[in-house]
Amino acid sequence: MQIESIADLAKGRIQVWIIKGEYAPGQQLKEEEIAARLDISRPPVREAFKMLEAEGLVIRRPRRGVFVSKMTRKDVWEAYTLKAAMYELSVDLAMNVISGRQIEELESIVRLMEDVVATEPVNLLRYQEHHQDFHHQIMLISGHDRLKKISASIHNQVSRFSYRSLQNRDHLHASVRHHRDIFNAVSSKKRALAGDLMKAHVLEALEVLLALPELQMNATFEETISA
Repeated sequence: MQIESIADLAKGRIQVWIIKGEYAPGQQLKEEEIAARLDISRPPVREAFKMLEAEGLVIRRPRRGVFVSKMTRKDVWEAYTLKAAMYELSVDLAMNVISGRQIEELESIVRLMEDVVATEPVNLLRYQEHHQDFHHQIMLISGHDRLKKISASIHNQVSRFSYRSLQNRDHLHASVRHHRDIFNAVSSKKRALAGDLMKAHVLEALEVLLALPELQMNATFEETISA
């Protein structure tokens, strides 16, 4: 096995631990401990840290080490409002070129999402995978490469918050309903409705997140977003 593939594996495992909250924002990640947990040598862990840093999940502090990155309430607000605008744009562009085969592929993803939610206990990581796949496919169909790249970067940064919001069962069930509604609008070629639904579902997730106690709002930020 090449060191790159071991590093990719390590990166994936560490990312899941961060998403699930096993490593909290601001917590230090130690090469030796991670290597022992994964039963691998330290160089692939070091490479994994570099990949995670590029995606914004960890931050390297000179002479101190690697830490899980923190996101303030304002950071989350910025990421999700940008995400809402990008998702709205992506579905608008996709409506120009989407084929019958691509519509069928989107529906199959929605069905997978529905199957996950209908199974107890709900595998939230699996739901997240299908959720991301749905939006990734729309990005691909849109043909906007920079939009796809920026969207992927933001997704990586907020994936732990997405996981946190989906632990709210009402929001989880609303999420899967939204994606069925978005698909129905796309398949019916209702461009404006698809865009509105796409934007609304992201902003609803933002509302759930902003209610979390770990994302306390300060007065200055509250004035900023209400202005």
